[in-house]
Amino acid sequence: MQSNPEDTEGSGIHAVELCVYSILSTDLDGIYQSINQLRESQALLVLLLRRCRNSLKCESELLYDKEDIAKSALKVRELEKRLNKVTKRLNEIKLRGERLVNRY
Repeated sequence: MQSNPEDTEGSGIHAVELCVYSILSTDLDGIYQSINQLRESQALLVLLLRRCRNSLKCESELLYDKEDIAKSALKVRELEKRLNKVTKRLNEIKLRGERLVNRY
C-alpha cells in the first residue's frame, strides 16, 4: 500500500482543504452568530412596531370615531333640551313663590 502525500492520515482530505476550512469556519461561525443576532433584533423590532401600531390604532379610534362623536352630540342636545325644560320649570316655581310672598 502506497500512501499518497496529499492524503492526511488516510482521511481523503487534503491539507490545504483543512487549512481553508479552519480559516473559513471561524468566519462562518461569526457570520452565523451575526445572523442570529440580526434575527433577534428583527424580532424585537417587529414587536416594537406592533406595539406602536396598536397604540396608534387605539388613538385613531378614540380621536376619529365619528359614530361616538355623533352619539355624544345627540346626547348633548338631549341634555340641553332637558336643561331648558328644568330651567323653565324653575322659573315658573320662582314666579309662584313670588306671587305667594306678595299675597301675604
